This record gives sequence, C-alpha cells and structure tokens, in this order.
Amino acid sequence: MALPRLIFVTGKGGTGKSTVAAALAIAISRRRPVTVADIERRRSVARILGVDLNGAERAAVSANLEIAGLTPRAELEAFIEGIVPLKAVSRRMLRSRTFGYVTAALPGLEAFLMMERLRLMAGRAALEDRYAVIDAPATGGAIELLSVARGVKQIASRGTLNRLARTLEEFLTDADRFGVILTVRPEGLALRETLDAAAELRGRLGVRCIAAVLNGVAEALFTEAEITKAQALGEPARLAARRREGAKDAARARRELEAADLTVVELPMLFSAALGREELATLADSFAAGILA
Repeated sequence: MALPRLIFVTGKGGTGKSTVAAALAIAISRRRPVTVADIERRRSVARILGVDLNGAERAAVSANLEIAGLTPRAELEAFIEGIVPLKAVSRRMLRSRTFGYVTAALPGLEAFLMMERLRLMAGRAALEDRYAVIDAPATGGAIELLSVARGVKQIASRGTLNRLARTLEEFLTDADRFGVILTVRPEGLALRETLDAAAELRGRLGVRCIAAVLNGVAEALFTEAEITKAQALGEPARLAARRREGAKDAARARRELEAADLTVVELPMLFSAALGREELATLADSFAAGILA
C-alpha cells in the first residue's frame, strides 16, 4: 500500500495510539527516513522511544528516525514572529492583553496554525523523500483539529486566512499527502467510536483512512472443547476461557471494520512488564507484514 507523506494517528483514549505511532515510525524507518511528532504536551512518543527532548524541538532516535515535539502555542508564536520580523515587537504583542483577547476570540487559531505546520512538514517530507508520523489527540479532539480549516473559511470569507484555509483543506483531502490511521481495541465502545470516526472522516471531511489498527490481539490458544475438559483446573481454565473470548472479540471487530471498508492491521498482545525496543520492533514487524508489505 502506498502511504501518504504525513500519517495522522488517532483513536479513542487508551487504545495505544502513541505506541502505534512509535511502532509505525520504526517500521517506516527501516526503509525511509521518518519524523515522528507529538503535537500535544504529553510527549508520550518521546517516552516510549526513550528520548528526552530537554526543551529541544527535535532529537535523533536512530540514523533514519527523529522525533519532534510541537505545541499549538509555539506555532502561534512562530507565526507572529514570521509576520512581525522585529522580535522585540512580536514578543511584546504576544505578551499583550489585547493579543490575549484576540486569541480567546479565535479559539481555532492555534489549531489552524498547527495544521498549517503539518502541511508544511508533509511538503518538506516529499522533497526529502521521507515520511512524517503524527501522534495526534484522541478521536474527538483530532476530528475538531481536522475540521478547523472549514471553520476558518466560514470566519474569513476572503483574504489571506481564507486562502490558507483552502490550501489546508486541499492538503487534508489529498490521499497522497495526508491520511489517518485509527487505533482501536476489540471492546465494543472503542469499536463503535472508531467506526463513527471513520464515517465522519471519509464522509464529512473527505479524509483518507489508511487503516484501522486493531491493538492487543491475543491468540485463543485453546479450543472450547479443550477448555471444557480443563474445567477441573479452576483458575487456569477460566484464564484460558477469557483469552478465547478476547480472541473472538478481536475476530468480531475485524469483521465489522472490514465491513466498513477499512484495511485492518492486527498488533499482537505483548505479555511483557514494560514496553522496550524489542517490543516495539515486534509491533513494527506487524506493520511490515501489513500496510508496508
């Protein structure tokens, strides 16, 4: 499958989207240079990859992989400094009470500038033959972020902001430049939210859904007949039964996702006390055998 230059990873909270973003970035880095970026303040991807940014915007993880930390406020400051070249003046503007009123009146401005930064990042990635993987907010916040271009177009019917909003909307609907990966667990609520998000992304926003990543899939190991025979063992039999039910839930989720015309990538359940490089490599292998094959 051909991947877009910028891959936006989102999903319901608790589905492992930061882990998925890190593993996907590692998988791509085996073939091409890649930047994985965290656009919130949590820096979850940096922690997972064992990197401390120490206030820096970028840091190298390996020869083909770097991590970047972006924040909406920093993008707003960079935008103001770009249009007001005298730093002393631009900083005074940013600290002023009047400017605070303006940003409060336009709550989507920081989000809009963040999306514009991602558009520029995708353009640079195309020029350098590299990719960008974005650890995005959870589903609800991500859809709001991806809707901001439409909101700005409604506020600014003409002029520079309208032009930028149209350019951003064209970027988001270009399947070669932008696409979304949705992370999901087999549980019912997470699955329903994923299906609803996919319908909204593809329907209302016209955004490409690259795949749904079904995270934490465990093999059943035992048949129902074997579990029935082992009932006398007590707790081990109950654990085997729960694992089989989990495998059935995953199979059911896969069928529903595929029925919604979503490509599905399954990531295995990792039975380890901590998530390290070896575990991430295992998850990356699943991507290599799936959407990167």
